[in-house]
Amino acid sequence: MILGLGRMLLLMLVVLTVVYVSLFLYWRAGVRMRLEEDWVMEGRPGDRDDWIDARIAPVARRIRTWLIFLVYVLPLVSLSVYVYVTN
Repeated sequence: MILGLGRMLLLMLVVLTVVYVSLFLYWRAGVRMRLEEDWVMEGRPGDRDDWIDARIAPVARRIRTWLIFLVYVLPLVSLSVYVYVTN
């Protein structure tokens, strides 16, 4: 029983890591595209990549925190509650 649960948790962590990385990269690509459009529309001087990276960095920390909660904590807590209630 415990060994099966451990294997399931390990597989779940691998799958959740793939989901986390995919969601983060998808979010970052969307924000980067919007910032590139803003940079072009406003005709800003200077290096575009530096400007975009400076705008993404503070928000990325907050998004990582939310994604960790939604992708890792919520499913693992739900599974733990389900196992506790069914036993």
